[in-house]
Amino acid sequence: MRLTLTTTSSRYRTLVATSLALATTACSDSTSPSTDVAFVVEDIARFWEAVDAGGSADAFQTHYLARASSALQLFAVSRQITGTSLNQMVRAYPRYFAAIRPNTLALGPSSPVVTSISANFATMRQLYPRSEAPRVTFVIGRFSTGGTVTSDGIVIGTEFYSSDAATPLNELAQFQRVNVKPSSALPAIIAHEHTHVLQLRHGSLQARARTLLERSLLEGSADFIGELASGTHINGHIHAWATPREAAVWQEFQAAMNGTDISRWLYNQQNSTPDRPGDLGYYVGYRIAKAYYDRAADKSAAIREIIEVSDAIAFLQQSGYGPR
Repeated sequence: MRLTLTTTSSRYRTLVATSLALATTACSDSTSPSTDVAFVVEDIARFWEAVDAGGSADAFQTHYLARASSALQLFAVSRQITGTSLNQMVRAYPRYFAAIRPNTLALGPSSPVVTSISANFATMRQLYPRSEAPRVTFVIGRFSTGGTVTSDGIVIGTEFYSSDAATPLNELAQFQRVNVKPSSALPAIIAHEHTHVLQLRHGSLQARARTLLERSLLEGSADFIGELASGTHINGHIHAWATPREAAVWQEFQAAMNGTDISRWLYNQQNSTPDRPGDLGYYVGYRIAKAYYDRAADKSAAIREIIEVSDAIAFLQQSGYGPR
């Protein structure tokens, strides 16, 4: 969630559907164990074909969605991406999309950022030998999701990861301005999503997570394991705010962690304020996972247990986490 910008209900439905698909697909599925990594970039060129054809709803439907990769097909359904929504987005942010076009088209199997992603997959396999190299599909969505997992692998909303120092941001809404990043952020978001692939395939909690603690642990663990693989994680701004307030954040979290209301903690970046960022559950889950890892004598076993966690309450207790 990976940067996760979807609604709570749609994110959960996607994860459940993904877990079932991964459990039932054959070994030829793109998330099955493999030493090869497939990077799919063709959808990006088709998006710009639609723009060049006029950028109308019909143009996006004909040139982009009707010719979509299998991952984009799944993504479009789960994120309600239509020709109309894409037309509205490009019309709302014309200068932004004109500026990021060359950066999106620069993505390819031999580009430096993709080389880094491939190296991170190799690192993940060293950390967790059961690791698989999933297919990664780069698409352009409707500014709803930066990254997610489907039965076809990892899908990246490249519109979030294509800015540079010259990209105009003034026409973007606050939500978009806060979350757009350069392509150099892609290795971290993909390492996060890769961890979700492993949680789905080898763990049992992802498919049945309900409580705030369970779901925060899954997201925070993806940040933590993703950081081990890539050297960083996707929520530095949340950590910068929360770390000086960790004891207070934990006290508030504890009071809600066994319930199912996650609205103040997860997938709520649209409600961020200077006094409280969204997605604080990612921070708490990360801190629990890190405490578990730091406490373990056998780090390899700890990584396996973090990815394959089945009992969030027992894991929390074993972590010893509890700032005061």
